[in-house]
Amino acid sequence: MIPLPSHQNFIQQISQIRRNNVNYDVIFIVNRKPNTKQMIGHSLILKVRSSYFQKEFQRIDECNKLDTTNCYQLKFPEYTFELFDIILEFIYGNEIDISTKDPEFILNLMKAANRFELTSMFEYLQTYIIESQSGWINENIFKLIPVVFDNEDFPQLRTSIIRLICKDTKWFISFDQFNELSEEFLTKFLQIDDLSIEEFHVWNAVLDWILSKNVNLCQKKKVTQWSDQEVNYCKVSLKPFVPFIRFFQISSFKYWDYIHEFDKVLPEGLVEEMLEYYLKGSLPTHFPLLPLRNVRKIDSDFISSRQAEIISLWIEISPRYSPDDSDENSTMDTGEHPLLISSTVDFFPTNTSSDCNNSSNSEPVDFSPIATSSDGNVATAPNDKAIITLFEQTDAFLFSFNKGDRNNMGRISSLCVWEFIHNCRECGPCFGTTDLWITPKVAHSTRFNIPYQCLENFGYHRQDSYEINLRDEPGGFQFVDYEVFQVVRV
Repeated sequence: MIPLPSHQNFIQQISQIRRNNVNYDVIFIVNRKPNTKQMIGHSLILKVRSSYFQKEFQRIDECNKLDTTNCYQLKFPEYTFELFDIILEFIYGNEIDISTKDPEFILNLMKAANRFELTSMFEYLQTYIIESQSGWINENIFKLIPVVFDNEDFPQLRTSIIRLICKDTKWFISFDQFNELSEEFLTKFLQIDDLSIEEFHVWNAVLDWILSKNVNLCQKKKVTQWSDQEVNYCKVSLKPFVPFIRFFQISSFKYWDYIHEFDKVLPEGLVEEMLEYYLKGSLPTHFPLLPLRNVRKIDSDFISSRQAEIISLWIEISPRYSPDDSDENSTMDTGEHPLLISSTVDFFPTNTSSDCNNSSNSEPVDFSPIATSSDGNVATAPNDKAIITLFEQTDAFLFSFNKGDRNNMGRISSLCVWEFIHNCRECGPCFGTTDLWITPKVAHSTRFNIPYQCLENFGYHRQDSYEINLRDEPGGFQFVDYEVFQVVRV
């Protein structure tokens, strides 16, 4: 039996067909005048290897547009002879030699491979750029952004670029080229959740981007020097970015230092809602409360990372956690919320104070018990919780997540600071005189005039020491679970 040619020999023979310049029926015209050149191809091979060419030849057949020599004629003025020769070499010989090519050439080659639907070639080139050209990517990140942000076909390179931006966002926005980003790409940048930067830096970057487009504004150091026309220009320019700037994740200190003087260019109502958020803790109603950048996971069965971030920001308002406002790099991020106690794991009742203070933190522990009920009042679903965040007595507050946008917060009354928490060996965590009690015993019920119910996981609420009603009516309820978290500043 005569042995068949090897796979490699077969590919080499197919590759030679293009070199022989015989029996071709495709003419490519590449590059622009005066550097145009002709290259030849074979429709059968091109259709088998590339669905792009298969569709293109079908279109030409349907229009009956063969040239005078009965050949398909395709023009690609945007590609050089060198680049298109590598495309054809891959189609015919399944080989790529880019060892002497610079990264920008390889990027253009990758875009061409994607256009011609040469999947294996495209994936190889994308991996090659990511793994072998990291330095070039760093230096040319703004050149790559229009390629990857506007094209879902480059998932690996897109992920690599976004990861690089998120790893050092300050480095990214410090480039002069940042102000050359289009409005579209700046908007996409603002939508990235994992930026490793304080939000007031994001605000400053957007403001600089706007000012860079108007020479007159750049020359005027104070907003008070702006004309009404210039104020309106800035307001209109800012409008597309407002939904993506996380104003409510900017501390009151940074708001005053970096945003306050620009209040008149902000949308109507935004300043009022920010001040109400800072001073009263009221959640915004007309503007989105977006999560902090780089949201962390939280070990909880019924509180989300986003809700943990909201609580963190409220904690940051406390003077105990206020940063030195002279340091623009100081962070307001309370950071982590390690789970200390879960009633599901630790059972009822638990000596909450003892368990919490046995944690590894050397400082007095701050903890946030979160209770979920099943009676349709305090909580009607796993998304509804009553949250108690404790610091020093005067800083304690109850924070309620309820369905129907009834999120609310109430601080401890200044007259009841010594009643912010009750710890005993027989009950779970209890807050205020009767504001939120977990597993109160008969003696406690009698003392505080609480109707006792012999129920498993029994809780009780009657607004007293805290400035918030967790239920429409006072009374008992059965809760599903409670968890206790330590607040750790990082």
